[in-house]
Amino acid sequence: MRLTKAEEVLVTGLSKYSVNKYTVTNFCKELKINRVAFYKKYRNICDLFTSVLALQTRRTLRVIGSENMDRMFYRMLAKIQENKIFYANLNRIAQDPAEFCRVLSKEYAYAIEMYMRPRGAFSVRKVEMVANGVYAIIFNWVLNECKADIRDIYQSVHLLLYHIEKNVKKHS
Repeated sequence: MRLTKAEEVLVTGLSKYSVNKYTVTNFCKELKINRVAFYKKYRNICDLFTSVLALQTRRTLRVIGSENMDRMFYRMLAKIQENKIFYANLNRIAQDPAEFCRVLSKEYAYAIEMYMRPRGAFSVRKVEMVANGVYAIIFNWVLNECKADIRDIYQSVHLLLYHIEKNVKKHS
């Protein structure tokens, strides 16, 4: 999976070590663009962070073959753990973490809905609640620098996802 140039620059710049500040100027210098070009595409640095996170989440949560929803989310957890410095930095220096919640919860809900559509009826409200719960679990894990065992985080996410699939199995 090929990264966009903006993703590549951001991931490279924020994956080496913990940082407390990352600016539009830093990004523009590394991408070799001017600030006007940056502001034509993004409102601010947090908008860039959110866009990159949403794109990476969307890519990671695509169903591959006959994989189940649990496996799809486990892949995402593994990617986060593998790049924990990057994700921790984004959370630490974001100016609007509430925007992360809104956008990423929406991406999780979308992935769950796309998985569930061919499998039968489901509650959109329940999908949104589960997506918010999954976001909270992952956010806290990243906030704690992914110190908890990935299997424990996966189990917590699985317990939430189970409630979505449980209803479909009843209707089948």
